[in-house]
Amino acid sequence: MPQSPVTRSAGEPHQCSIETRLRVLREVRWFADLEDEELIELNGRITSHAWAAGQYIHIEGDAADSLHVIAEGVAKVEKIAPDGTAHIVDIAVAGDLVGVLPQLGDPVYADSVVTLGVTCALRIDANRFSTILRRYPSVTLHVLDDVAGKLARTRHSVTVGTRQVPERLADVLLMLMSKVGRRDREGILIDLPLTRVDIAAMAGSTPESVSRTMSVWKAEGIVDSGRQWTRVLRPDIIRTIATGITRTA
Repeated sequence: MPQSPVTRSAGEPHQCSIETRLRVLREVRWFADLEDEELIELNGRITSHAWAAGQYIHIEGDAADSLHVIAEGVAKVEKIAPDGTAHIVDIAVAGDLVGVLPQLGDPVYADSVVTLGVTCALRIDANRFSTILRRYPSVTLHVLDDVAGKLARTRHSVTVGTRQVPERLADVLLMLMSKVGRRDREGILIDLPLTRVDIAAMAGSTPESVSRTMSVWKAEGIVDSGRQWTRVLRPDIIRTIATGITRTA
């Protein structure tokens, strides 16, 4: 559990338009094969809620009772480190599913999700999720694929630590670029309140190693950075680094 006495917020009931709700649901891979009529029926089985910045959608260690699909806004996914501090491990944006359910083999939340700004999400309660799995076979197949993928990633994770810090850091930047990056005249801007500690945790490294790597990249004109923002000036080089291919001068 987090060190501070944080509490989960159920969120205020929020009336998204039917167009917004259907658009968000279509972006979720689990529901990609549903016909329009099925998607409209599914929409009737979920509710929508809104949170202010800094509120917890769910908290690590609490009993898992719902999934949320981010509709608008951005949230950070945190895990508690052995020293008791919370570190960001992922960023959730529109179309992302956050949370777990007992039906997926997770009786408690493995992380916390905290809003970074005003955020709206669609909620799927545990009891309704069982109905959804029975009602829509295509959703069940996608869920099973995701569970199998999760097991495969767990088995593969033992090799992740053998990758070099620049490769892991490049992976993090690629993820952030794809989720929240905004292209401008100079490159791709990642404008989120992330510290070096946050980025290091996401890369499975130390703040010192990340700072050294970022300093080298900054000197080489690959990235630029300031207080709580990073701009990737050479996305092509970051992609190359992430593959582990050695660069030549």
